Amino acid sequence: MNFSKTTSYALSTLSFMADHEGGKFSAKLLHKKLKIPWPYLRQLLTSLSKSGFIKSVQGRNGGFLLQRSADQITLAEIVDAVEGLDILGTCIMGFNKCPFNHTCAMHETWETTRKSIVNILSNTTLDQLKKSDNNH
Repeated sequence: MNFSKTTSYALSTLSFMADHEGGKFSAKLLHKKLKIPWPYLRQLLTSLSKSGFIKSVQGRNGGFLLQRSADQITLAEIVDAVEGLDILGTCIMGFNKCPFNHTCAMHETWETTRKSIVNILSNTTLDQLKKSDNNH
């Protein structure tokens, strides 16, 4: 399963901030460290701020910082805020609507898998992610 580019960037940004929890980061520094295209990053930071994940501190020593502790932010919340968890509800075969009235061979398998993915995302916090990801 792949997330959208926006969700991947959001996860990278918040994970980086969680790795350095308590720090303030300029958009310029995040751009340099995470290699997220500048216009995309500016929009993303605005979106993450409006969603309550980060806050912006204005002024000379301003920047962005996590608004909540990394152990209080789940991956499901991030995915839901950026692209919605309903993306996992789409048909694994690519149909807009199940044409087989739930009799497709993959339907029940995908439904079980989808529920497992949502459960994992709901029970994984940024704090847990930072402990297992040392790529920053």
